[in-house]
Amino acid sequence: MLSPLLMRVRAIAVGTERSNAIGAVELECAPHGLLVVYLGVGTFSEGYAPGALTQGTRVLVPWADVLEARVEGDQVFLSVTPTLTPHHRLCLTRFSSGDIPPLATSRERAILWTAVVGAALVTTLLLSLTLPRFAPRAGAGVTVGVGAIAALIILALGFLSERRVLFRGLDDRPSRDAFATELSHYLPTLVRLPHAPEPTLRKPALPDISGWMPRTTAALAIALTAGLLGLALTGKSLLFPSEQRPRAMQVDEPERPMGPMLEPQVPATLPAAAAPTPKPDKAPAPAATPAPSGDSSLSRGGRCTCARADSVLWRQPIPKLSILVLDRHLTTGPSQKRLEINVAAVNNSDAEVRELTMRIAFTEPVTPGSTELDAVSHRAVYFEGPLTPGQAIKWTVEARGSDIRIEPPLPGDIGPGGDGAAPLNRLSELLNANHRPVRLHGAMMLAYLGDPRAREASLKLKEALREDEGPFLDRIIRALSDLRACEFSVSGSGATRQVQACVFNAGSATREKIGVRLRGLEGPVSISEPTREPPQVTSEATWSLPGSLEAQEGTRIRASLALSGAEPAEFELVVDREDLLP
Repeated sequence: MLSPLLMRVRAIAVGTERSNAIGAVELECAPHGLLVVYLGVGTFSEGYAPGALTQGTRVLVPWADVLEARVEGDQVFLSVTPTLTPHHRLCLTRFSSGDIPPLATSRERAILWTAVVGAALVTTLLLSLTLPRFAPRAGAGVTVGVGAIAALIILALGFLSERRVLFRGLDDRPSRDAFATELSHYLPTLVRLPHAPEPTLRKPALPDISGWMPRTTAALAIALTAGLLGLALTGKSLLFPSEQRPRAMQVDEPERPMGPMLEPQVPATLPAAAAPTPKPDKAPAPAATPAPSGDSSLSRGGRCTCARADSVLWRQPIPKLSILVLDRHLTTGPSQKRLEINVAAVNNSDAEVRELTMRIAFTEPVTPGSTELDAVSHRAVYFEGPLTPGQAIKWTVEARGSDIRIEPPLPGDIGPGGDGAAPLNRLSELLNANHRPVRLHGAMMLAYLGDPRAREASLKLKEALREDEGPFLDRIIRALSDLRACEFSVSGSGATRQVQACVFNAGSATREKIGVRLRGLEGPVSISEPTREPPQVTSEATWSLPGSLEAQEGTRIRASLALSGAEPAEFELVVDREDLLP
């Protein structure tokens, strides 16, 4: 049983009639209590301005001193013992996690909107002065209309800038839900409400007009200064025209994550990706003594056909959303290990994913050398979408731990006949991705769906073959060969197993001296991490197929396998010319 994840989130304490603090805080649920760090919090009271800000103060609230905890729609209300901290009533909203910067302050927003409004006024004045010169027949109505449209465009750009720049990177809902879930582990009586209670209605106070005057004066001074500056610049350009025209500013288009393809996972848990281990010295795998060739060891049966070769790469159904671990970097410190991973999500289905949230748990062995893993940290990544068919998205995540566990967010698989798969043209774009594991995944998907481009793509990848990609790429190429096996099964128990399969010649020429090799693997082949160390071979047997196979002809085979090593976790059948068997 895994312990609850230790998760650190940031939130904004807002002023309400129930709260007495306002500002940015950081919270973490620890076994001994709730750790609260004030990043910039002031005392709040209705009718009064916030006092001096408290920064960097850490308060550990034992769970017994948490007087009230409520999840109210999009906010969380916490009340603790007043003797621990003067800011003991917090109404939290705008949650974020990881290394995401806090929300923009009101001062930053005021600076942004002052610049936007000033730019709108200056642009309107410039257009009003310059438009009559270039279009003398344009009336005053046209001039005012063009200026108004330009001002509206600038205001719209300011609104988008506020949303995209000042509030970029927030993952409010996933972080809030994750914090509430972790909080419920320590506070079983946590109250959940669909929305926050309605505030008490009060009679509006009469406005103090005297307080408006300084602000109005400042706004008029800014507007007049911007207008005079615009008039001066416009007059200079009209009186002293320059021969050189201003060049258009060239802005490089931001690189799309992972190229044309684009980093997750709530139903079932993916198998934990093992941390990279030092490669052992290459030693010959224990193999069974090859059975003698001939009818006594392998027999032929009736005719059969193979539409697709059997492969350990797609023996399990291919999910609609594949999670790929591109690479990992493990740093060992004096007291703990930190793991940095690049992870990608690929949409294999024919339907777009409108929103994507992925939860990654970083784990460590409970004790040194133990196979039982304990979650020590957590990261949540988010993509607002849409993730179109055949597209991929990449994230870089770093946290304490030596291994990871990813929860898949999208259920469902691609049908055995390719039902529900992304269009082949979109999947072929994965072959041009920036990261080679994504290219390998694209070649595997094309091979699974029987696209002719898979062979050319695999050979192109093989030209720049890397050592850690060899086993995965070899399996794709073998599945695309003319000699293939399908309907493969191994039955029985104990030291002797019964093997059945269909061997098919998909080429245009008769094939002779065909060899069949069966391998027992110590573990499954990882398709989520193509460059991972492949499983070792524990048992092996080789037979010769009697006779020959005509073009487009298949035959059923039966044989007995005597295991000589440990119990294999998976079997793999390879068919090729006898002298070319790997």
